[in-house]
Amino acid sequence: MFYHRIEVKGRKNIPYGNPIIFTPNHQNALMDALAVLNTCRLNPIFMARADIFRNKRQAKILSFLKILPIYRMRDGADELSKNAGIFDKASIILGDKHSVCLMPEGNHGHQRRLRSLIKGSFRIALSSQEKFGDKLNVKIVPVGLDYEHYQKIHQDLLINYGPPIDVKEYMDFYHENQPRAINILKEKLSEELKKVMIHINSEKYHDVYHELRSIYNDRMRNRLGILRKSHYYRFIADKEMIRILDENFALHPEEMKEFSASVIEYSEGVKKLDLRYWVFDRKGYSLLKIILRIAMLIIFSPVFLFGWLNNLIPYTIPKRMIRNVKDPQFHSSFKFVIAMITFLSYYIVMTLIISLVFHQSWLSWLYIPAGLFSGYLALNYSSWYKKTKASVRFKSFLRKSDPVILKLINLHKKITSRMNAMVEDYQKRYLPENKMKKDVRKGIL
Repeated sequence: MFYHRIEVKGRKNIPYGNPIIFTPNHQNALMDALAVLNTCRLNPIFMARADIFRNKRQAKILSFLKILPIYRMRDGADELSKNAGIFDKASIILGDKHSVCLMPEGNHGHQRRLRSLIKGSFRIALSSQEKFGDKLNVKIVPVGLDYEHYQKIHQDLLINYGPPIDVKEYMDFYHENQPRAINILKEKLSEELKKVMIHINSEKYHDVYHELRSIYNDRMRNRLGILRKSHYYRFIADKEMIRILDENFALHPEEMKEFSASVIEYSEGVKKLDLRYWVFDRKGYSLLKIILRIAMLIIFSPVFLFGWLNNLIPYTIPKRMIRNVKDPQFHSSFKFVIAMITFLSYYIVMTLIISLVFHQSWLSWLYIPAGLFSGYLALNYSSWYKKTKASVRFKSFLRKSDPVILKLINLHKKITSRMNAMVEDYQKRYLPENKMKKDVRKGIL
């Protein structure tokens, strides 16, 4: 219910029946772990940073949830020695052909890029393989997670399972030089993770790349011959666009600097007017479509009101409680966990009240699906309302010949024209157009 659509790719890459170490990129706190847990069809033991185990009561809960601590240098040099026992536990788990999941980046970050990997997962993998010898093959599975939005509810989530890395192939390096073997395996996993996730290498222009993912994705898919709009195909188009932008920034740094300034100016202007990128692409809805959408909003307003009123309390409590959570990457995790408690508690209380007031048990049981379903419809209604509102505002600005909207329209044309030129130039130099479209459809770019 939290995500609108969860798309899973590459599940066939999971080597069931082998000791597996899942290594997802880490950008969204607890939601990253839940994404793997709910899609890998296994029950992996998770490993988390040790500082969250400092509270004894919290440590017991984490242990009950099958989560093990892993210590880092920032936890103190003396604490690092405790990892030996943790690694032994991980080896026992893997030896029973169970799976382990840990975030190789060590901590989460909001940027759409792979950060430096820490050594813990590689030490576990190599030391475990040394113990198993030829009996078992430890496999490391890279997992790419791409969230449409980190904090918002009802967004899309893409989970990519990459081809497994056979740790046994690195044992000769390990016997010769352990630190070198760890570094070689680390480089291999880093390379494989970048293939299954959105990796924006440029720190300076990270935000520009990220905004262009929303501004240009539809056009990029059209140019690549991708007709589908699912998250996975948007992901493929984004990967190719990032590749093209990287090359242009390297070849034309000054020109790209000016282009980046235009993207930022356009992005800030659109947000300031409370509009959406798609409105500029489509020039808003037609007058007839606006009238029809408003009519539909009026017709379904009673359903919206019922769903909104009956879910207002459990929906609002999590949103209010996260206001004091400083790290925004924890927001969706807190919302998710708190919402499970608030919705369950709310519906139990409401069911009891209805049963006592009306003395009809069937009515109270009917209330649960009616309340939840109407609440789900209310979310969709809200999205419809926002899109219609954005289109009406755009048409209103345009009718008044507002100078700000006219400037944004020109910036939009400038950005899309420059991107079109970049893509065309790239296609001419590297791949014939038809071959590129064929390869993209296969998902190999």
